[in-house]
Amino acid sequence: MKILGVIAEYNPFHKGHAWQINESQKRSQCDAVMALMSGSITQRGDFAILNKWERTQLALSAGVDLVCELPVAYACQSAEAFASGGIKILNATRVCDVLSFGSEGGALDPLNNLAKFLVAEPPVFKSVLKEALSAGVSFPKARMIAIDHLLGNEASTLLRMPNNILAIEYLKSLYKTHSSISPMTVPRQGCGYHSLAASEYLSASGIRNILKDALTKTGSEKTAFNALSRSLPYPVEKLFFPLKQNYHRHGDERFLNALRLQILAQDVYHLKSTPYVSEGLEHKIRDAVKTAETLDELVNAIISKRIPKTRVLRILSNRVLELNKQTLDTLQADAFFPYLRVLGFNKTGQAILKKIKDRSDLPILTNLKKSESCLNADQRKMLTYDCRATDLHNLFYENNYCYHRDYTQSPIRRNECHF
Repeated sequence: MKILGVIAEYNPFHKGHAWQINESQKRSQCDAVMALMSGSITQRGDFAILNKWERTQLALSAGVDLVCELPVAYACQSAEAFASGGIKILNATRVCDVLSFGSEGGALDPLNNLAKFLVAEPPVFKSVLKEALSAGVSFPKARMIAIDHLLGNEASTLLRMPNNILAIEYLKSLYKTHSSISPMTVPRQGCGYHSLAASEYLSASGIRNILKDALTKTGSEKTAFNALSRSLPYPVEKLFFPLKQNYHRHGDERFLNALRLQILAQDVYHLKSTPYVSEGLEHKIRDAVKTAETLDELVNAIISKRIPKTRVLRILSNRVLELNKQTLDTLQADAFFPYLRVLGFNKTGQAILKKIKDRSDLPILTNLKKSESCLNADQRKMLTYDCRATDLHNLFYENNYCYHRDYTQSPIRRNECHF
């Protein structure tokens, strides 16, 4: 059995994701697909629109055989941490043959060449990067300037596009770990990552906006169904009805109130221990929390030329998780190895799990009550934050309250038939 690996958000799973899986299987001749999926919080720092089991169900219905959770210590972090965490887990399974990821151009060689250069980090690159950072721009912008100066516009343009950025981080991690996994890339279909434009291949952002409008604006359900009918690899009802039943439309308000309680109840310097807080940003955050009336208003009060929106959202999510820099450094250390948290599988996925069990020492978690005891102290700490993220997603963005669902929910099991 040749296994294709994918590291994804599926927020929610859409037609572009299904195309990537089908096209990747054709090109790689893999006959099974395993996905590492962000759990409750995404790489941009947002809470996912559906909980992780609902998103797992959709992924299993449309081509994925095994869905496992990418721990929040990787999932809600920088592109580098997101990618390296995913690669670390796939390497540790010892069964993944090919890693597939999307990119804007769909060509592997240019991404490979840039990834190798960034891994090597020649002294001249460090020097130009430092100079760019001293001019007061963000790290991504400074890196782009340095690459443009040293390798030219064609290379630096690759760093302007979100799928390419993640692709390069995947490749960097594969090289750094001397991985046996073969990389492959397929071109992103349809709209750009953040695009809200209408298309057969709507972006996840566009789909989320349509869904939220349908839930909050009278008479917009029919419009939403029409807009989404061509962009999902399963009936719209399979996505919309669970959302309509369980999505709490005032989740952002709950999130903001939790942040107020946490941040204003403690000394401002407590914020300095939150990942991605630097340069006196703790004062700006605390002042903004005092006056912001909405979550969007809070975020907009903090962003700046050097502090992009995604960094702010990650700060706020890590803060509400009470995940500090020291703990995050421990959980992201090269020497630390996590676990494989199973969210769902079909019969082929079950065969993948058996293969992992036979070849790897990676702890496989299907029933937390039974399997938590097999974890070491740092692995249990990592699991604590995954469970906390689940609880917060439930508390903020779901109607049906379910405390510690991670300990009561079994993996989704599905037969080989799709919708």
